[in-house]
Amino acid sequence: MIETSKLNGSRLLSSNIACQHCDFMMAEPQLQPGQVALCPRCGHKISRLRVNAVNELLSYSLTGLILLILATLFPFMSFTLNGNMMEITLWQAATEFYIENYKVLAFVVFFFIVLFPGLILMFVFSYVGTLILFGRRFYSPIIVSAIFGLLPWAMAEVFFVGVLVSLIKLTTIAEIGIGLSFWAYLLFCLCYVKVLSLIDKHQFWSWMDLAKKI
Repeated sequence: MIETSKLNGSRLLSSNIACQHCDFMMAEPQLQPGQVALCPRCGHKISRLRVNAVNELLSYSLTGLILLILATLFPFMSFTLNGNMMEITLWQAATEFYIENYKVLAFVVFFFIVLFPGLILMFVFSYVGTLILFGRRFYSPIIVSAIFGLLPWAMAEVFFVGVLVSLIKLTTIAEIGIGLSFWAYLLFCLCYVKVLSLIDKHQFWSWMDLAKKI
């Protein structure tokens, strides 16, 4: 078992890295908690060692997973027009496309707003939790690669912003009711965005190097 204080205060100086913005090669920075490393050429942020990042990653990722499950169990919102009321769930954001014969779009929407964000939180929680309890495992690099591979494809927050924009138009033509899933998904998005802000590629790989040496 690795103490979280060792992970929170660690940054190993291991190899050369390239700036993602301008490709400038530099030595991997050795940071103290709270410090930020910037590219000496373009000023792009290379890495940031956040204080207490391990505990926050565990708590926010687990909370986000619970909220995502709750968001799929209750009505998302309801529409009342001319005395007729219709409730929709989060699943119907994808299934309605499938029913209308937009099958590819249905799968894409489901993957982007539910599956991929949920997998990212699950992988983050399992990676950090496994690292603390058991140290580095043979599958740790696979999990980290999966996290950063899925990040560009998960668009939960984009979907929710789109829902908010749509509500502005819908309120002019129908009476809108907000369901429990709406609030659960809102809180899930907040947790998800918080986890994204804590994810640092160089820190994740550095934790594995540290676990191997302890």
